[in-house]
Amino acid sequence: MRFVKYMTAPILMAALCSFWGCDKDEDHLSEAVLASANTLNFEAERAAEKIITIYADADWVTEVPDWVTVTPDSGTGVMDVTVSVTDNMRDGAEDNPRKATLVFKGRTLASRAQVLITQNGDKYRDVKEYTAGELAALADETVISVPSAIVVAVTTKGFVISDDKNTDNIFVSDATTVAVGDKISLLGTKSSDSQKLATVIDCDEVTVLSGGAVNYPEPEDISAKIDDYTSSKRGYVTVKGVFNGSTLTVSEDAKYSVSVVDAPSSLGLSSLTGHIVTVTGYYAGLAEPVQRIMATDVEDNGLNEIVYFLENFEWLEPWSVASGVGQTVETDNLDAKATALTSITVDGVTAFDAVEKLGYKFIYDKNDNKRIYLQQNYLKFGKTGNHAGIILPPIDGVPEAKDNVTLSFDWCGMRQGSGKIDPVNLIVIFENGSDKVQIDIPELGWEDGHKLEWVRAEVSLKGITVNKDTKITITQTQWEVGTANRWFLDNIKISEPIKL
Repeated sequence: MRFVKYMTAPILMAALCSFWGCDKDEDHLSEAVLASANTLNFEAERAAEKIITIYADADWVTEVPDWVTVTPDSGTGVMDVTVSVTDNMRDGAEDNPRKATLVFKGRTLASRAQVLITQNGDKYRDVKEYTAGELAALADETVISVPSAIVVAVTTKGFVISDDKNTDNIFVSDATTVAVGDKISLLGTKSSDSQKLATVIDCDEVTVLSGGAVNYPEPEDISAKIDDYTSSKRGYVTVKGVFNGSTLTVSEDAKYSVSVVDAPSSLGLSSLTGHIVTVTGYYAGLAEPVQRIMATDVEDNGLNEIVYFLENFEWLEPWSVASGVGQTVETDNLDAKATALTSITVDGVTAFDAVEKLGYKFIYDKNDNKRIYLQQNYLKFGKTGNHAGIILPPIDGVPEAKDNVTLSFDWCGMRQGSGKIDPVNLIVIFENGSDKVQIDIPELGWEDGHKLEWVRAEVSLKGITVNKDTKITITQTQWEVGTANRWFLDNIKISEPIKL
């Protein structure tokens, strides 16, 4: 750096006073200095000059890198300055990129405008080669070449590499398609992630050299110490808990949960909600209150519940295929085909009779059972001015005096062509002889035009008797209205979660 002083006598006196303690009244340097740009970038050769504006309320001076020229290098008030650079060459070829800070200074440390000057160059000139195990010890922004490393995990945003001795595990931020077991070479820059734990390589080039397999080390089980676990490395770990669609709950008492970071679809997590799973992979730091893991393997240990009754209507597939019905809810398509259960026949049996043969009963007004429809593979109830509901088959084996047993199901109201959502009010009725309990299901509360989607309804069975003699009805409340109160039903279940 060089410090350029004013060339006039008053300015020179002001600069000298800053060193020798002159009275503040004689110091004419600005109390505030701003620049119109925070960064400037230049080509390596024959770079064009750039003009920026300096804003100040008095005099200002500059601190300039030796390869940068500022004209003028001092001034008063608001002025345009020209910034230029020398060619970034060494021995006839581009040198490494360079950067430095250009400072426009006022009287105090607070009255400074800093402009980052960068100049292009050959980033990989004289680059040093490293093994994967050496990368963690390097300073951030170190340019590196890795001639050989093994891909040990893949995420949606990059992959993890290691060496054949599992010395250290490094995340590589790159979109190149690689597979676990691939041997690769790479060029990039060392950095650190937001958890400040493990090395991250921002890649410029990845080359797959060959395929192969990975010999994983024995993972460290962190399930019992999930609230206390910490590490400065991407260690290989395993943890067991209940997956809920985004995170893993290790225990009901745990303060921290676990997130599988940027999991590829090949891990199949989308189908494991409500399951007990064991996740194994590379530790990715703590983003309180979530411990993060880049998974290499997910083991499904089954549903985290005791299921006493389950109906997903998938067995209606032959009737769905025969009628070519669609999926109104999943596709948000009001014109998706829905055919009356009574109008679809497979092997001489209508879908209506097939459902009732399993013990279900339908209820409908105006003696019109044609207003219960099939979609793929779930049920649709009602038509404008025609309403319907369903009675579940006899259910046996549900324990009494259980506080955590629930009846749940997926449902959705229909949207009209105008965008209005049908005003459906669902209820569940439990009847044991003359005893009757009615539970209201929360209304959708959707605004006009809302996209159709499944909503999960849950009803606690605390204090409610459910056995083979119990009549359970899912229906709507408004039977006499002449309006459209249409709704869809799927995935009925009575279950009890397993305590971890």
